[in-house]
Order: sequence, then structure tokens, then C-alpha cells
Amino acid sequence: MRSNFMRLLAATALALMAASSAACSSSTPSGSSGTPSASPFAGKTPAQVLAMATAAALAKGSVHDVDDDNIGGVGTVHWVTDAGTPQGKQIGAGSIGNCTILVTSAQVAYVRGDATCLENTLQVRPHEATTYSGRWIAVPSSSSDYSGLVTGVTDSSMMTGVTPSAPLRFTKPTTIDGKSVIGISGGLGPYAPTTSACTQILYISTAAPYLPVAFVLHATQNTGKPLTSSAHMSNYGESVVVPEPAHSIPLSSIPGTS
Repeated sequence: MRSNFMRLLAATALALMAASSAACSSSTPSGSSGTPSASPFAGKTPAQVLAMATAAALAKGSVHDVDDDNIGGVGTVHWVTDAGTPQGKQIGAGSIGNCTILVTSAQVAYVRGDATCLENTLQVRPHEATTYSGRWIAVPSSSSDYSGLVTGVTDSSMMTGVTPSAPLRFTKPTTIDGKSVIGISGGLGPYAPTTSACTQILYISTAAPYLPVAFVLHATQNTGKPLTSSAHMSNYGESVVVPEPAHSIPLSSIPGTS
């Protein structure tokens, strides 16, 4: 979830997926577009339940998210995120390299990673990526790279990324991570690489305060290879404090970057 499918969530993973120019042909799973018969959501539409869950999550102020993306033909990425308001921390590992992304309350994003990470997340040229690997690189909100980095690292951008688009349907109740949930299925959210009718589902706890518990996305690329993302959300409301790292260098000081 980097260019956060998830999250995009997260933000870098999404950027990578957008580059794959995915197109989807799958349909949403069977379910009811009306209202579930069982409480606590009886009489409510999928959009109403989705709004309840989003409001409840944002009211908590933070969430812990573990996300796995699989981009067929490209590779896999594992993300662990502590997303707060307005700061957060995200650690990624996989085909995009090993990355740590921090977003501070001062609206500055910091990236530290290996050369592969710097090439994929900041478009740093190979020679410079090797030179600056392992160092904190500061990216101000005025940079064109900033929005992609913070996507999925703050709680508001994370919730936007996991929200499916209309038309919405309820899926059958099930259990995830020991919690009774109901899914809301729809099209891809705003950070996904296409707006075609692929499956994106957000699973919401049926116990108050009705928080999101998990997220899945299934799509098919133009190459015919799958593109999937799944995430588990927990630890709502825990403190997320992100101090500014010492000895960072501005992205603009690296040759070949803007």
C-alpha cells in the first residue's frame, strides 16, 4: 500500500503498482447491495456502514497496519505502518528494497533505505542511490515526491486508500483475526492503479466501535498477471510519535533530483 494501495496504502508500493499500468477484469464477489438482516448494521446501506467505520477509525487517531502486496511479474513488498495524525512511520521490505519512511508533524517526510529503495521511492539515479543509501533524506511538503511518500503513512490517507469505490455491496459475515466482521466490497480506491471494476474489500468489526479490521484487493494487470494486496489493522489509538531524525540531508541536494 505504498503509493499506498494501501496502500495505498502505503505510498511507495502504490507508485510501483501504478507503473505497471494494471487493468482489471474481475468482478466483485456475490453479496447484497442492500442492508444486512442482522444487527448492528440492520437497516443501513454499505455506504452508511463504511462511513461509520471510517469515522470511528479517524476518531482513534492512529492505527497499526501490516500489509503485503504482490505485483505479478515485479515482486512482493511487506509493509508495517504506524499511522497517526498527522505523523507516521512505515517500514517496507521486498522488491522495492528496504525502506523506512517517517512523516513528522512539521509536514516533512524522511526516507532511509538501501540503493534499491532510493531508486524506487525517490527516483534517485543508481550511482547516487548507492552513495546516499543508509542516510536520512528529507523531503519537504513542497516537493513533488512528498504526497506519494505520505500516502498510507498518516491515518487519514490510509483510510482513504482502503475505502472501496461504488457500487458497494455487503459480503457474507466471517471471522478475521478472531473478530466477527462484515465486508464491504466495491471497485478500486483512489490510490489504486486503475478504476476498472476489480475487487476491493474492507472488513469491518460488527462490535462497537465498528473499526476496520482487514483489507484485500485483487486485480489483473494488462500482462494477465495478478496484482493483490492484503492488510490487517489493529492497535487503534496507540501513541504515534515521530521525532525528526538527526543529520538528514535534503532531497534537493542529491544530484539528478528536483
